[in-house]
Amino acid sequence: MSFGKISLSAALIAATFGITSCGSLNEQSPAAGISRMVKARIAARSETPAPAAPVLTRQAADASPGAFILLSRAGTTSQASMVVAGVNGNKVTWMSADQVSITLDNGLLVATRGFVQDLMASDNTQVINALVASGGTANRTIEYLDGLDQISPELLQCRIASGGIENIETLGKIVKTERFDEDCTSQKMRFTNIYWINDDGAIVKSRQLVSPGVGYVELIRP
Repeated sequence: MSFGKISLSAALIAATFGITSCGSLNEQSPAAGISRMVKARIAARSETPAPAAPVLTRQAADASPGAFILLSRAGTTSQASMVVAGVNGNKVTWMSADQVSITLDNGLLVATRGFVQDLMASDNTQVINALVASGGTANRTIEYLDGLDQISPELLQCRIASGGIENIETLGKIVKTERFDEDCTSQKMRFTNIYWINDDGAIVKSRQLVSPGVGYVELIRP
């Protein structure tokens, strides 16, 4: 395991530093040579870039329908493919290769883990009911980590309305959807989530807020 190697290397460096700290004569000693070798290996390991996550293709998505979801930070072009890590009733947790996870309830974001300021929990029951009814009003409570790593609860009043029919692209595939905008306000914050819902009633694309410190993420079901 890599933890074992790191611990052994650290211990070896500490030991050789203790031996070579007596003076310049020890620069040619075997211990000094081992120290330089270990430090070189650690430096090389730290400079090695992490392997890139595999790119999800249309072919792979079609071969395993519903097995993947694509996540990106709003305003960026990079995407991370995520797979199912757990299911609890209607709540599905998706995880990326770098251990970032999101939990969705019928396609609505209820929690994240691995961001700088995570969404810890969200009650979306009334929002889901409004979407089923093709629009309406809803109250929702969210809890997120603030800049001091404290959980900050927020009660919001939301209005959900149709934005009309839109054709969207999901990994090279054009899908006909109806867009719904969810405008939420409280005394401290305001945001707008957007959902694109297909003819089967599934959210195939969305832009949803994680927290004020993180901003929005975009989710696509290819």
